Amino acid sequence: MLRVNGELVDQELVEETFNRVKGAEEQRIQGECCERDGEFYEQAEQEVADSILIAQEAEKRFEEIPEEEIKPRLKEVIDAYRENGASWEMLDKQRDMMRHEIAASMRMEKLISELLGADNQVSAAEVEVFYEEHRDEYRSPAEVRSLHVMKTLNENTTAPEVFAKMCGLREEVLESGDFLEPAGRETEKTTGKVDLGWITLDRPTNPFEAALFSMRVGEVSPVMVYEHAMHLVKVVERKEEEVVPLAEVREELENRALARKRRGALQGLARELRETAVIEKVGKG
Repeated sequence: MLRVNGELVDQELVEETFNRVKGAEEQRIQGECCERDGEFYEQAEQEVADSILIAQEAEKRFEEIPEEEIKPRLKEVIDAYRENGASWEMLDKQRDMMRHEIAASMRMEKLISELLGADNQVSAAEVEVFYEEHRDEYRSPAEVRSLHVMKTLNENTTAPEVFAKMCGLREEVLESGDFLEPAGRETEKTTGKVDLGWITLDRPTNPFEAALFSMRVGEVSPVMVYEHAMHLVKVVERKEEEVVPLAEVREELENRALARKRRGALQGLARELRETAVIEKVGKG
């Protein structure tokens, strides 16, 4: 367990942070990374310790929040709960806790304002920089809709036999211009489904997707071998990649850029506070 300047840290908070840190990394790499648990746990402990140090500093600088500042916020919270059906009895029981949480939130707001001063905002230039840095998050990948027919490779058929049948089928659809009927007649998919619907370009290194997204609308593919089967596809519709214009997401970008600036200020403060802080590991954990 952690103790920060004499304050014992709830171990569940460390565990929750560890799970979040590890989960985010595994999502990023699309795989498990249990061998890095020690690294993630150390990062979680540091994040939690930093948050405690910041909260302690906020309480030190702004020990008392005037009741006249708390009351309007408290009313807003209570009104929101009431709109969602909360009873007065329940709210009375939670009033002290809500007041405490509101005061803590206001201390943090005051701390950030003090740290950033007049810089507690973002300029148009900062928003543009943030947009360019996160451009991929506002990108809609290319999509295609295609028709598909497949024949499996198994112990009852030879690869040359299946290949010859698929080549013959390809010639048929090229001559007739009709892919749907022959595909429905010949496919060995258990569902019998021919229309694959819209497919997003997620894995350009996947041979099936690479071939599919390199085709023009109306084009019929060569015979492709993929996952123990031979395939033919015809692209019938295509949506090109798009990036949401900055103007459409400016408000969101402003909020995100400002949040990053504020996090940076708090992280800088945490580094300073660590120099004189007493952070101990006590007991088990």
